[in-house]
Amino acid sequence: MGHFCGRIMPASRIDERYRIVIDKRIRKTMRIKAGSEVILEPIDDRSFKVTVIDLDVENLEDDPAWKALHTPAKTVRYILPEELDRIMEEETWRE
Repeated sequence: MGHFCGRIMPASRIDERYRIVIDKRIRKTMRIKAGSEVILEPIDDRSFKVTVIDLDVENLEDDPAWKALHTPAKTVRYILPEELDRIMEEETWRE
């Protein structure tokens, strides 16, 4: 157990292979299972933020980014590749 901001917090440890061992209460609360993927984002030289990636299909289908990638786009009209190049070139020079 460690103290942080006056609260008693369960401490995790790093084993000899540099794996982080997470306290059972935290694993249960966060629903972390063996094989769960996480993202570690450094905050400063002494701390980092941990985000648990939930790859369940039910949860992914509610994600706007997942929907955008997996929902076919509806086209209003077909644009020839040459015309698209011309439009893109005009837009680039407008800015």
